[in-house]
Amino acid sequence: MKSYGKLLDHANSLDIIDTHEHLPNEKGWASQKHDILVEWMRHYISADIVSAGLSQKSMDRDIRGSSLDVEEKWKILEPYWNTARNTGYARALEHTARDIYGLPGINSGTIAELNRIFKARRKDSLSGKSYYKYILREKSRIEVSILDGQEGKDKCDPAFFRRVYRPERFMSPTNADGIRSLAEPLAVKVNSLDGWKELCEKAICSEIETGAVALKFGVAYWRSLYFPDADEKLASETFGKILDSREVDTAPFQNFMLHHIMAVADRKGLVCQIHTGLQEGNGNYLSNSNPEHLTNLFLKYRNVTFDIFHISYPYQNVLAALSKNFPNVMIDMCWAHIISPSASVNALVEFLDSVPASKISGFGGDYILIDGVYGHQKIARQNIAKALSAKVDEGVFDIDYAKEICGMLLYGNPKRIFRL
Repeated sequence: MKSYGKLLDHANSLDIIDTHEHLPNEKGWASQKHDILVEWMRHYISADIVSAGLSQKSMDRDIRGSSLDVEEKWKILEPYWNTARNTGYARALEHTARDIYGLPGINSGTIAELNRIFKARRKDSLSGKSYYKYILREKSRIEVSILDGQEGKDKCDPAFFRRVYRPERFMSPTNADGIRSLAEPLAVKVNSLDGWKELCEKAICSEIETGAVALKFGVAYWRSLYFPDADEKLASETFGKILDSREVDTAPFQNFMLHHIMAVADRKGLVCQIHTGLQEGNGNYLSNSNPEHLTNLFLKYRNVTFDIFHISYPYQNVLAALSKNFPNVMIDMCWAHIISPSASVNALVEFLDSVPASKISGFGGDYILIDGVYGHQKIARQNIAKALSAKVDEGVFDIDYAKEICGMLLYGNPKRIFRL
């Protein structure tokens, strides 16, 4: 790749926008007492370790527990780490170990020192030396991240984040207590589907008015993404049974409420981020998350901007066709670069053959641990440079246009899509 070095230098020179994170509040993170393996094994790489053969019981008890010290934990973990360190999840942490911690990787000779530095930096954060600023701004050059998990204008730190709101909670109550828990904070008593619809719209409007930049849906973790049109009368009857805490198939109610939420989003021209493709963790129904299931929503709600997550891996070619076909369907590469770095490069090469470059957001860390973000953005910049250099070296377009696209993917597109 003759042009790769120049394009990587350009990618590395850019401030970027991160489309998706799950990071906790920094003060809360810094106040925690666990070791570095509890921290790192909370997300992503732990799924590969379990897939490699460590039992989930041992992961929860021995590695994520507090009864063993970090070196004892490493003795249990090491054989599985060595068979999984080839994956994108492990590579992201290896980059962090080298570039942030200044150590030659993650192994038996470095784990104790990694843990010491981790604890020292968490302590520093409590005393005012922000580790989030160091990772997100200074090392990763992230201007702003879109955060899932810190709802409410007073919880999301505007120095680093803009937040999303998850209205799917209005699809999933199973009893009267679930309904009450959502209604009481808004000082509303709900006794009918009409009241529930009104409460849902009120909550969405309140969150958007106070700074939420999008709605987020993770329903593919627990059901299919196909939401057929639903009869309001049946949904009302179902809601009545939920209100009475009676056993009932809630699917008709879920379908109806999703369409109600989309109708609100359509009237207001909102962005909806939707999880598609691989579900995090071990064991799920992958077919539930095929983006093709969403087609009826794309057709019906033309004023909604659908930001489709994770390149829909392994349905990335389906997503390319959908984004090509629908003006309101965007491709979001969040998480994808560490699910499979090579699949992300290949997907971007194909996206750039079929989809306008203005419709692709190039990076979202999608981590609950701050250390993962650095390694992920480093891989993402490399992947984007690789895909663009393939186009330049083939003579598809020149290096100046490749640099322009790089800036669109990493900054311009998400800034425009989310109106930042």
